[in-house]
Amino acid sequence: MSVSNEEDRAFLMAMGSRIAHLRMVHEITQTRLARALGLSRQTFQGYEEGTRSMPVTTLVKMAFALRVPVEELLGVPSYTETPRRSLTSTWYRRLQSINELPKVQQKVVAQMLDALIAQATSKTSNGEGEV
Repeated sequence: MSVSNEEDRAFLMAMGSRIAHLRMVHEITQTRLARALGLSRQTFQGYEEGTRSMPVTTLVKMAFALRVPVEELLGVPSYTETPRRSLTSTWYRRLQSINELPKVQQKVVAQMLDALIAQATSKTSNGEGEV
């Protein structure tokens, strides 16, 4: 479905830019994501370029595939979640690797991270972490 209204076109271009950014953060090709959503690469490319509007069902699937709330794709604030930064691809891969570990090892990693974060937080609040 092509877009005629200038305001709609600007909205779709901005949404397409957000989709492209998130796709690249997750290191997913257009072809791979299009296939996962049951779309042709050309249709998906139209969404990223903002030249095609997408059905709501596709928008929901896209948000799920990119692991973000629909509001983030739309560019509107989410009233149910606190603002968050996107994970870098490196951190995302690390978290995926941790998630693939056996549960016992996941628990050890979580405990180590909790201890390091608590230590860093206490140093910062005591003024020890300042340069």
